[in-house]
Amino acid sequence: MKMMLRRVKSKLFIISFFIIIVCNSCKTPFRDKISEGCIQYDISYDSPSNKNFPMQLLPKTMDFKFNRNFASYSLQDRVGLFAITIIINLQKHNHITMIKVFDKKYLYQSDRKETPIFFNPETKYSIKFSNDTIRLAGILCKNATVTEIQTNKNFNVSYTMIDVKYPNLGTPYEKIDGLLMDFHLQMKNLAMKLTANKVEEKVINEDDFRIPKGYKLISKKQMEDIFTTLLP
Repeated sequence: MKMMLRRVKSKLFIISFFIIIVCNSCKTPFRDKISEGCIQYDISYDSPSNKNFPMQLLPKTMDFKFNRNFASYSLQDRVGLFAITIIINLQKHNHITMIKVFDKKYLYQSDRKETPIFFNPETKYSIKFSNDTIRLAGILCKNATVTEIQTNKNFNVSYTMIDVKYPNLGTPYEKIDGLLMDFHLQMKNLAMKLTANKVEEKVINEDDFRIPKGYKLISKKQMEDIFTTLLP
């Protein structure tokens, strides 16, 4: 009888062990390195808006999509006044900026490697990498300390490794070879902090990065003027 109980306990232990392994593996949203998917970020603001655009109307989330060839950032305000989308070609190192203001749609297409207007090209960072880690949206991330060169202001960013070359191409974070999960963004005079709240590995078709119909091609100067007029 004792021998039988020991065998039963042993089998139960083995079964429990495998159940724990399976359950833990199910909690992992994706493999160690993925090549395509999407992320949603929560946005908080470090600086006040101006009187022309109340703080409570500013975008609350930003969506990021990527595959091996393209990456896109998109956000819109909470009342449908404007929507901004940046599409970056990771192979050709150029980008497209689209902005929709009410029913007006404008497009600027770069023909060379340059920082999109969205990211404020005047912002320059130095980055110090560390071995510290943190878990965000269920994903294990590495940390780095970033210093804004103009102001000498320090802050932390978190990122996770992906199977994509130059995932931060066209941004002030190009030196970080990983997917940004928690970071700061200076858009004109608006200081934003973005933290990933949802990460999903899925197939992202090339069609997701095509220019929708109805957008009018304008110059870089015209696009900059729209950003300056619209944003705080």
